[in-house]
Amino acid sequence: MNGIYSRDGSAAFNQKLHLTLVNIADDVERALEGNLVSLVLGGGYGRGEGGVVLRHGQEKPYNDLDFTLIVIRKLGLPLDRLADISHSFAKSLGIHVDFSRPLTLRDVEHWPCWLMWYDLLNGHVVLKGFPDVLTKHAPQSLQTPLPAIEGTRLLLNRGAGLLWALRVSRRIEEPPDEDFVRRNYYKCSLALGDALLIAYKRYTTQYTGRDGLLSDLELDEPSVAALQLQNMYSEALQFKFRPDSVSSDTKREADLKVLAEVWGSVFLQVERMRTGLSWGSLEEYTRWKGIREDDQHAISLIPRNLVRNLQAGRMSWRYPREPLYRLLPVLLGLVNNQVTDWSNASARFLKVWDRFN
Repeated sequence: MNGIYSRDGSAAFNQKLHLTLVNIADDVERALEGNLVSLVLGGGYGRGEGGVVLRHGQEKPYNDLDFTLIVIRKLGLPLDRLADISHSFAKSLGIHVDFSRPLTLRDVEHWPCWLMWYDLLNGHVVLKGFPDVLTKHAPQSLQTPLPAIEGTRLLLNRGAGLLWALRVSRRIEEPPDEDFVRRNYYKCSLALGDALLIAYKRYTTQYTGRDGLLSDLELDEPSVAALQLQNMYSEALQFKFRPDSVSSDTKREADLKVLAEVWGSVFLQVERMRTGLSWGSLEEYTRWKGIREDDQHAISLIPRNLVRNLQAGRMSWRYPREPLYRLLPVLLGLVNNQVTDWSNASARFLKVWDRFN
């Protein structure tokens, strides 16, 4: 088990977090009573790059703890006991403690080539079970560069976070926490460079050194250099490692709108790169009725898509996330289309996004 969870945290911080993780793992093992195959820590702390902040002179974790549960049987899990473990440690740590939906080894063997599985495979700590549980069972396809659609999906997700932050800044809804807007601003900023690295097949799971990868990409690709992302990306990386080393000033609506403009430029470039099509503007892109996520439209998945759309009160064979790619640039104010009721339209968007994210 690795004892380094934050590259910017002190030895004492990492040791304290390590002991906490050991206690969480022991509690989960007891709760599952022989049904646990492995408990895997992913996210920033699983990569050894988790965020740390000073609060009242003490180092505290900043990011969520993201655990992947691998079990023998999915049925009969003591979800209430897992919820109690999550709540208890979240209260003491001051961060979210999240357990994934349970997976079997067969699930791991059939992971699709998605960013979330790629990052987990290439940046994790096994807290219980065999240390090679993921490297032994994950499909070989996750050892190859990610498909470009993963850059598009990442931009959709971080653009949705930006849209949510806009709703908070406009006081349409309350923030889930006091740092919500600032955190989503920097997560979106980081995603701009990451999506380009994915599209150009230069992405790596480790955040350390990614600014250098983006710099190299800018040298090789003038169209990427023209986006002028380097300063924004470097600041976002700094926030990722040490949030309190970046200005604590609240990000205003004007800041979010400027970021949205950059998001739109990157999104359009990634989609041009991915599809080989040459839309002249985001407005042209939003009129394109082609399929974005081919893997969600295999013939075997069409019945599922029809059912999920019928449940939402509409008729369509397309995966419900598909319309979001065309709608998000509109809601972010990047095209001339007028939204008559932005508050309700953005709420509906986020509801679908959350359901199918």
